[in-house]
Amino acid sequence: MSYHGSKDKHTFHVDVRLHRFGGTFSGAFPEFSRPEPIGFYSVNEAREFQDNANNSCFLRLPHPSDMPLDLNAGIENVQRKGVDPDYHDIYQICQYIYNHQELLRTSSTGRLELPADFVTLRGILRQIMSTPYERNRDYRLVATRFNGTIYISKVETKEQRIEREQMTRNQLDLCSWGFKFEQYCTTQIPDTAPITNEPVNESKEFACIYRSKLNGLRLMYGAEMDCIKSNVYIDLKDPAQLRLAEFVELKTTAHNMTKKQQRSFDNYKSLNWWSQSFLVGIGTIIAGLRDNNGLVHEIKEYSVRELHRHKPWSAAAMATFLSDFLHELRSIMQRINDSHAIVMIDYSADRNKVYYSVVRDADVKPVLPDWYRRMMRGSAQS
Repeated sequence: MSYHGSKDKHTFHVDVRLHRFGGTFSGAFPEFSRPEPIGFYSVNEAREFQDNANNSCFLRLPHPSDMPLDLNAGIENVQRKGVDPDYHDIYQICQYIYNHQELLRTSSTGRLELPADFVTLRGILRQIMSTPYERNRDYRLVATRFNGTIYISKVETKEQRIEREQMTRNQLDLCSWGFKFEQYCTTQIPDTAPITNEPVNESKEFACIYRSKLNGLRLMYGAEMDCIKSNVYIDLKDPAQLRLAEFVELKTTAHNMTKKQQRSFDNYKSLNWWSQSFLVGIGTIIAGLRDNNGLVHEIKEYSVRELHRHKPWSAAAMATFLSDFLHELRSIMQRINDSHAIVMIDYSADRNKVYYSVVRDADVKPVLPDWYRRMMRGSAQS
């Protein structure tokens, strides 16, 4: 994406290194309400939004006698996910809100308002939370404020694009292993055996919309969900059943870790696992322990509540940084006070800094689609 217009960089006033690996973090865990699922949607093989739960599935673990699981089975026919256009993620959230206008309220001026300070994706919140420990990778986010709500999306950096385009077949296969493990462990009909002889389609998703509060900030975000732990069918259209659904995260990691692999797990992978699950209230991560040939020899459960213990990173520091970041962004957006301005947020790992710049340019693709803006300017029946 190219930008034309003012790109003067300003410093984002947050302490990127508020905690260092292995040190003591003396701050308390910020106030964070338990995430509440309020809706869901699917993404089909064409990466199109579907207002249904068609892609939801249930946990059904393989029997120990089925081991090892071959994650390379059928990999030659895998249907890999393509490259999404800019803002694809936030557009899908907007589509959900458009389809469920009962979430909105009418202001005194007749415009519609969303009772949320921020709308974004779980992955973006996780990336922000991880910033204090991110030493190597930069990232870029974009934000806009409309009718009192700030929408945050992500943009691929030049380095990320090059890295994606230069991925080797081995790296692509490694990504596909995770999808294949999900196929071995999930079924669309509770208490029935998974179908594992079909090609894996990496484009299809099931996501939930969550609502929570962080230090007084009202958050709404979408998150892709792996499966539900239940032996009986759950009607997710029933708000009570949706709230009580026990979602589980599925992962793969190395079997019989070397010291180097264990250090990497303790320092980075566990950090990402914890934050990803914490943000949606998941209590259990189920991991397939695989060798370098893609054979899963063991399945292990990790408690999210225990995952952060005895690690060099601090869960409290991560949540604190997220709170500081979002409060600072809200202050910036309120000062700008322009519903058409795009704020580009750049994290520089080398400089230990977060910068932002304001873009006002008719040639720049808006963060929010026009049909969504029109709806928000009108009435709930539009």
